[in-house]
Amino acid sequence: MSLWQVSDIQSSKLMTLFYIKSLKEELSIREAFLSAQKEMRDLYKDPFYWAGFVLVE
Repeated sequence: MSLWQVSDIQSSKLMTLFYIKSLKEELSIREAFLSAQKEMRDLYKDPFYWAGFVLVE
């Protein structure tokens, strides 16, 4: 989920990365989320684009 409204572009990018890491790379849900978020940090230096996403287990 997101803590604030994030653009569709960044949301789509994060979810695509998450599913690739979860399904293709077979990472756990937590590992896939953290890895996807790290890639987003590398792509977008401004935390507005990646810090609003949180994993609720």
